[in-house]
Amino acid sequence: MLLPLAAIAHSEVKAPLGAMAEWEAHGRAEGLARPDTPCQDFLAALGRKPDSLHYLGCDKDDDSYLKPMTARYAVSGAAAAEVEVYLRQRFDMPSLVYVCCGWGSEPHAWREGPDGVRYDIGMGVESPSFPREHWDRIPSFGVTVGVLRQSP
Repeated sequence: MLLPLAAIAHSEVKAPLGAMAEWEAHGRAEGLARPDTPCQDFLAALGRKPDSLHYLGCDKDDDSYLKPMTARYAVSGAAAAEVEVYLRQRFDMPSLVYVCCGWGSEPHAWREGPDGVRYDIGMGVESPSFPREHWDRIPSFGVTVGVLRQSP
């Protein structure tokens, strides 16, 4: 059975309102991003993006149960140590360590206050084992900042 256009329009309005009500009731406390949050440069939106970090784009997966969004960034090897220190100071991200095949941070989440969005922040690169003093030999490091819009 087909619904009349008025019923379809009405049901489309209810879904977002229901999603917002669910977010207000539970999602905010769980650190989820609002359901209407756009995929974007999250660090710039927070007013916390260093100049040497270049925004590459944002990936959004509405088909996944958790509805993740991940902003991707790049920083030159020459500026990577500066960005690592910045992310450690501003977001408490752990220091990068070299394991097996590259430099990387342990999984880390950051929230600004109990009602803030939980941001998953990471940095790393697959590379030969250059010591920190020679990171300028590495073309670029990647940084990701992700949010979830639905709880498990």
